[in-house]
Amino acid sequence: MNYALPRGELDTLFAGPQSVTSEQRRELAELIVERLRQVHGERLLAVAMYGSTARDGDGPYSDIELWAVLDDDALGADYDETLEWVHGRGKAELNLMSRTAIEAYAREVDEGWALSHGQFVHARALWIAPDHGALVETLRSLAAHPNDEAVDEALAEIVVGELYELVGKLRNRYARKPLSLLACEFAQHLACLIGLAERHVFASSGTMFDEAADLPGPDGAAQLFGLVGQGDLRDEVVLSMAVERVWTGLEEWAHAASLHQALELRCAASER
Repeated sequence: MNYALPRGELDTLFAGPQSVTSEQRRELAELIVERLRQVHGERLLAVAMYGSTARDGDGPYSDIELWAVLDDDALGADYDETLEWVHGRGKAELNLMSRTAIEAYAREVDEGWALSHGQFVHARALWIAPDHGALVETLRSLAAHPNDEAVDEALAEIVVGELYELVGKLRNRYARKPLSLLACEFAQHLACLIGLAERHVFASSGTMFDEAADLPGPDGAAQLFGLVGQGDLRDEVVLSMAVERVWTGLEEWAHAASLHQALELRCAASER
């Protein structure tokens, strides 16, 4: 869908992101909202901003990230499209979804929930149609209060589908990936595991490790987050011991998190 917004030239694209002020970024957001209203009229229900710009933490090279909600009759109840384009010196991203689709997504729980649903929990409303004043808060509430059974299933998936596999690769000295990369990947999944267990949505991927370190987690989690977050990845022995310490402490943590039943189902499923 063409929103007739100014685009960067090819030489601007390969120059990479250029410095943009917060005011210029917000002016572009207002332009996008205006264009959405022109195109969709009464079928447009809400537009919100998320990411660093919504938190007033954007830097000179930050993107603009928005989502917008359409009435189901506009383009269909299952409409879901992501638009990304270079706009002058920077980039804009717009997730355009029907009300049914965006409510379903807000309810969705998967392994990346602690990162992906920040777009709802930390959203800043830019425009809301009359008679739909509670829509942004409704989506925020749906995202912030996930279904307990779905949470348990996603937690078990992280442990069995990601962490268990990464520990095996770490122990296998013939693994193709360097241990530092495996440790980083392990830490990312571990942070999402802890965030989901605590129903905590991270403000951003940049603050994920600091936030996760402050949440209740397996023994050694804070140490691993510190090593990865600070880029202290040179000593493979230290990294390996840090990951193994977390893995050893994961059983006690899973018991405290009442996760054994969900894990037992995954183990039983793997035996069949």
